[in-house]
Amino acid sequence: MSLKGRNFFRRAYPREKLDDIIARISADHEMLYVSDEDGIERNKPQLDIAREICDEMPMMYEAGIRFGQNVIDVIIAGAEKAVVGTATLASLDELRGAFKLSENIILKADYRDGILGSDPLIGGRAFLDLSRDVLDIGIREIVVPRVLAEEASRVKKDLGFTLGVFAPLAEESRMADLGIDYIITEDLGSIDGDE
Repeated sequence: MSLKGRNFFRRAYPREKLDDIIARISADHEMLYVSDEDGIERNKPQLDIAREICDEMPMMYEAGIRFGQNVIDVIIAGAEKAVVGTATLASLDELRGAFKLSENIILKADYRDGILGSDPLIGGRAFLDLSRDVLDIGIREIVVPRVLAEEASRVKKDLGFTLGVFAPLAEESRMADLGIDYIITEDLGSIDGDE
């Protein structure tokens, strides 16, 4: 699920509508992945809306964490897992600091012609090398886009971590064959001002 445009979200989805959407999703899924576009793009996460969702269903929440201490906001909002994307993360040291504050962290490998990140210890690195550093910090769960699924699967076999992939439900059996632990499906759409 994607959140974008705080005012549009509230007008388009009153509280009872949000409850209906969450109830429908929770009937078929263990956990909800929420990508907070305002947090990712503008460093203004919608923590109050995340809190409302967390009251209804366990959630992985990507709020655009840049610095280690920001992970606390996500956990206090009620997220089961704080998702830290490589594209927004300031540095690998900040990831280390975040892990000291909470072990409920998932690293998301943002990818466009290579791993994205402003820190040279993150951006442009091979997935294997980045995974080793992430595991050395103590983080044991990584999510990747579908384009990295096969490579990440091979690395997972060597290093032994939990691996999630963004993929359509139609690819669930293919991902299972690769040894992927779970998929984050994009088939449910998004909640934003444009819907």
